[in-house]
Amino acid sequence: MRKVVLSLIVLAAISFACQENPQVKTEDASAERHSKAQAYLKLNCQSCHSPTADHDSRLAPPFFAIQKRYLQEYPEQAEFEQALIDFINTPTEEHALMAGAIAKFGLMPPMLVEPEEAKALATYLYEVKQKKPQHLAENEAKTPEQKAKQLAMNTKKVLGKNLMSALKKGGKEHALSFCNVRAIPLTDSMSQNLMHAIKRVSDKARNPNNSANYDEQAIINYYATLLEKGEELQAQVVQSGKGSIGYVPITTNPMCLQCHGSLGKELDPTFYQQVKSLYPEDRAIGYGPGEIRGLWVVALDSL
Repeated sequence: MRKVVLSLIVLAAISFACQENPQVKTEDASAERHSKAQAYLKLNCQSCHSPTADHDSRLAPPFFAIQKRYLQEYPEQAEFEQALIDFINTPTEEHALMAGAIAKFGLMPPMLVEPEEAKALATYLYEVKQKKPQHLAENEAKTPEQKAKQLAMNTKKVLGKNLMSALKKGGKEHALSFCNVRAIPLTDSMSQNLMHAIKRVSDKARNPNNSANYDEQAIINYYATLLEKGEELQAQVVQSGKGSIGYVPITTNPMCLQCHGSLGKELDPTFYQQVKSLYPEDRAIGYGPGEIRGLWVVALDSL
């Protein structure tokens, strides 16, 4: 009898061991899907979205930035995947979430992606942590001041590129309209793209939304004192209750004076009437070359 019982126990154990483990089966299937999605991205997408591409020469935001931005907006998997699929299927500004990337790189061209492939790609980008781009890894080795300056200059580069395009298209009148409508949204978009809150402020703001607060005003005054002494202006970082804040000085150049110089001298009075029509509270005039006009304010803690 004991032998029969032992035999039954052994048979039961063998039978249990031979049964498929649903969890293992699911994990294997998921790994296979991710492997296929990764292979698809490498073949069709990595040339533009590569994490190893140089920051200044890359053609599109890296997968790491895409994943992080979409997770910020859509932490739930279903919403994340649907938003990404919508953009993959129809890459328009209406479906775009990364406006800063579009300003820098332009819209992605339409891609012929099968529905099941689009779903697999979206699932992969939600579930698999993406490799941090080389330039972000390098930033971690920079001093906080260097990092603040680089983030500010990257944002300045995008604004400058768009401003120059507006100037070429319709002169300073068209550039004025661009600044009025697009400057702050573009800066906000670059904050999302670079994953750090970035803004411009001034003690004599044209747009009241760019007005410096008490602490920022003190930094501007400090830079003005350094200029009077003939000293070079450097980025600085201050620790506050909101984390590490970087300040990068903005100084005037001859092109700035067309809109911010002395009235009747560099600044044409007729043109200034157009400025006042868009900015009734404008205070941003009367500057000379090489003067402190404001600050880039960079939150060094990631969004």
